[in-house]
Amino acid sequence: MKKAFVLLFTLLISIKSFSCSCECTGDCSFSNISKSSEFVALVKVIKYSDFLDKQIYGYDGKMPLSMTVEVIEKYIGLEKRKRIKIWGDNGALCRPYIANFEIGKYYLIAPSKLTETTENGLKDDYEFFSCFTDYLSVDFGKKIAYGEYSKKENQVALKDFEKEIKSIDLKKTEWFTNNERKDFYKSDSIINLYKILNRKDDFVKLNNGLIKAEQNKNKDFTNLKFNRSGKLNLTDTNIENWTETEHLGNWKWKYDDNNYTLTFFLNNEPYSKFRIVSQEKDYLILNTDDKVHFYVMKLKRIKK
Repeated sequence: MKKAFVLLFTLLISIKSFSCSCECTGDCSFSNISKSSEFVALVKVIKYSDFLDKQIYGYDGKMPLSMTVEVIEKYIGLEKRKRIKIWGDNGALCRPYIANFEIGKYYLIAPSKLTETTENGLKDDYEFFSCFTDYLSVDFGKKIAYGEYSKKENQVALKDFEKEIKSIDLKKTEWFTNNERKDFYKSDSIINLYKILNRKDDFVKLNNGLIKAEQNKNKDFTNLKFNRSGKLNLTDTNIENWTETEHLGNWKWKYDDNNYTLTFFLNNEPYSKFRIVSQEKDYLILNTDDKVHFYVMKLKRIKK
């Protein structure tokens, strides 16, 4: 997500470092930020884990530099760990201070993953960014999150947030899945449907078929096109000779946003029904330089 920020740096002689203040132009609320995040979760702060070796003006004692949190509920992401570490500001990083987070308290978070190890964080740990709202405090008893949830709302019920973050608008979208065995929609195992998020990038347009094959470990795949009218187009691609075969019949689709179920119809009769068990974001590095971003929807077939 591309955002424009004005970053103003002010020298603070008392701590011999720079403080960051930001003016965000655009929607920087938690609702908007979380929709573009690769990891969204409800967490509980377990402990402060690392500390600064210098005094921070206005703070009494050693300022914590990181905290360990327990993942209570994961809404979006590939993160498998039950406990993760989030790093804060040292006075010059445009991060919130970890002291802002209380041990034992709950938070909704949409942090960014660290891509390299430095003295201010380890690779695959997380950080927040001070220039937009990527966390909210949570009253766990009332099940309400407080803070800039949207431009018009300063709180949200957890159940309403969960419904919103997991809602999917399938209309006019294209997905693909591994179809090594054919008839993927008859499988009882977990099925991964992938949607390319940056499909308008030139390198994605030029390598569309190659990307789908590589993501499926060089196996055949099926394209699914969900039309606004409710019509569903299914096309198998054989990567050995790069031929396409369209599924015959009058295919349609219907998504139940309340129960997270997706139903396929053939010739106006229910054919297969799936429950969405998780939603994630992933990526693929193509040609060492280009990054393909995916939205991943995991389905489990509901037996008749």
